[in-house]
Amino acid sequence: MHESKAAKILGVLNVSPESMIVDSIATSEDEILERADMLVRTGADWIDLGGRSITPDAAFVDDAEEQSRLLPALELLKKNVRATPVSVDTWSAATALAALEGGADAINFTAQTAPDSLLDEIARSEATLFLTFMPYENAYAMRSAPPAAVGPQAVLDHLGPRVEAARRAGVERLIVDPNLGIIHPETDDLHKIHQQLEIVWNLDPIRELGCPLLLYAARKPERLARIMTASAILHAGADYVRSHDPEMIRTLEGVSSARATSRADVR
Repeated sequence: MHESKAAKILGVLNVSPESMIVDSIATSEDEILERADMLVRTGADWIDLGGRSITPDAAFVDDAEEQSRLLPALELLKKNVRATPVSVDTWSAATALAALEGGADAINFTAQTAPDSLLDEIARSEATLFLTFMPYENAYAMRSAPPAAVGPQAVLDHLGPRVEAARRAGVERLIVDPNLGIIHPETDDLHKIHQQLEIVWNLDPIRELGCPLLLYAARKPERLARIMTASAILHAGADYVRSHDPEMIRTLEGVSSARATSRADVR
């Protein structure tokens, strides 16, 4: 286990009305700015902007609709929340390229493979790339695919070649995400937490890729489960945390820091 440390937080802002986490949704200009203000005020270092849901039973949204949601919101945030960088969460290369043109500071890319054209543009624009473990073509394709292998070795086998491709393209700001949020619809409740924690407890091989780590503080239905999951990823030493609730992450960091100070005083 790595010592707990202050992480950079990606605060989630969804412009997708079908998203499962209702309080993350903002669709009007006022709602978007209010949500962004709350995220920053409660501890977010980034705003992570999403335009379609990965919820297994959510309606399908095509690239054109995703862009019609994301791009105006991105423009609004870049004009009004200038001190906070914005990442765009998408599995569409076309949407990612449009977001970069619109001033996105990062692409949180969640498809299986980023095409060379996208990697080249990320490098050219000196943007950040959050590179995600995705053993399916994308979250929509996962719905009809058989369950893929998951776990630390599967994550490493998947991300290793993709990190190399990004570096060859000249991407300098590169963060890897083992994708604790990608759960196949056939995975039952008894295995979901185990699947996530198996990765959290075995991050050292993934660290060998030489990239900072982003971990998702999954929004579990029960508050205690949310706290336990967030605590686990903080104690694992996440460099970046993606969260719907930055305030909880900052509070837990404070609790961890206080406990560490108390133990040091005892010694």
